[in-house]
Amino acid sequence: MNKILVGLLLGAGLGAVDGMTAWFTPAVRAGIIGIVIGSTFKGMIAGIAAGWFARKVQSVAWGIAFGLLVGALLAYGVAAMQHGYYFEIMLPGSIVGAIVGWATQRYGRPARGKAAATIAAIFLVSITVNARAAEPVNAADAFAHLKALAGTWSGHAMTPDGPPASVSYRLTAGGTAVMETLFGGTSHEMLTVYTLNGNDIVATHFCLADNQPVMKLDKAQSTPDRLVFSFVSVAGEHAKDHAHVHNGYLHFIGSEQLEAMWTMQNPDGGAGEHNPKFFLTRAK
Repeated sequence: MNKILVGLLLGAGLGAVDGMTAWFTPAVRAGIIGIVIGSTFKGMIAGIAAGWFARKVQSVAWGIAFGLLVGALLAYGVAAMQHGYYFEIMLPGSIVGAIVGWATQRYGRPARGKAAATIAAIFLVSITVNARAAEPVNAADAFAHLKALAGTWSGHAMTPDGPPASVSYRLTAGGTAVMETLFGGTSHEMLTVYTLNGNDIVATHFCLADNQPVMKLDKAQSTPDRLVFSFVSVAGEHAKDHAHVHNGYLHFIGSEQLEAMWTMQNPDGGAGEHNPKFFLTRAK
């Protein structure tokens, strides 16, 4: 087996395993299929690059370093698109790159003739298959789903039988924005405004903590029934000294039930003490 094929197969396998670890991050678990597909593809690219490098440079140390660098750069690109999870994505991605860098130096022979052409064909087919399988959620359809929430929803906060909670949704600005009101008419009232921006949905949360985090629809991790929002930035007088909403999701359970969870982040980057969660049923 030649070096490039060794890298491709090993990178695909390790990439798939890397993607499966997303199961341990509840906020992104719903999009695990797309994550595994993307991670497998990322591992394949790192493996092919490492195999190519191993044909040019015969050095285990340099092979590991090259693989680690390629893996880290690919993982950084993915993390940048997600606007977060840098450590969770870059660490395993770098390890995958280092392993395929080592393996392609130790095993396999240089690709020649028909073998190289076969590998190129496999690579091109995998690009097409993965691109189609990982097609992101369409923002316009997702926004239409948000608009369908218009009305009042009641239920419980934190747990399915926790404290009573009420959330309302209404269309505003000629139907170009959806305004979510939490705990309306109380001292804890807060707003989140969802707007369609090209092929993105932007969510701006006006928080009781006197900050305004901005999140964007994470199309790679979303599904038609579960819209995931990832952090972009935060503004406001207490943007730097109070915890802020960092990311979260809206899970549509049919047309009459809704589950939402929002993850808090402290100013030092650590996880917040409380992550608001809502279990709601359409009231009217």
